[in-house]
Amino acid sequence: SGGSLRTFTIRSWSAENGDVSLMAYDEPARVAGDKILMLDGGDNIWYYMRRRDVTRHFAGHTRNQSAMGSDFSYEDLAQGELTEDYTAELRGEEEIDGTMCVKLRAVPTESGPSYDSLYIWASVDDNLSRRIDYFEDTALLKTRFLPEVQVVDNRKTPFKMEMVNHHESSRTLMDTVEVSFTDEPDPSFFTRAALTRRIR
Repeated sequence: SGGSLRTFTIRSWSAENGDVSLMAYDEPARVAGDKILMLDGGDNIWYYMRRRDVTRHFAGHTRNQSAMGSDFSYEDLAQGELTEDYTAELRGEEEIDGTMCVKLRAVPTESGPSYDSLYIWASVDDNLSRRIDYFEDTALLKTRFLPEVQVVDNRKTPFKMEMVNHHESSRTLMDTVEVSFTDEPDPSFFTRAALTRRIR
């Protein structure tokens, strides 16, 4: 929002259909070695700060805090099942960037994320989300765009995600450089002990 640009490089691993994941910051140097561990579909999140050797736990509504000052919150980065966190109703069909989508209004369950509601546009052909609007009360807070989808290892996956923060007049772009679905990560990656270990 201030006109400055910050860039981070991250490696990540996930398993169990996204229920567990680990993200590790590589650049810039001041955050290299910091890690985010997500378990239980994002219900439990730990952030490890290497320089201070401190681990912080996020649960409940604390998950809606900004991740490293970006427009993504910690719960936005979680890969849990939408069907477990929201109840949805169909609101028709619309075209997004030339792709026909169903439009859904999703309301979180009692133990679900902190947003009051979402509007989700999901492709009719492959069920992948192409746009998500995040609301607090009746105000549009953020919009996530997924403009680029590629096929990797016979699976369609987003290669770009942009989060526009309407409240802060800022935006964050996540650009995937390389992804693979062929190798299953070591289960030890998804433990609290992995937060303090060096990952080669």
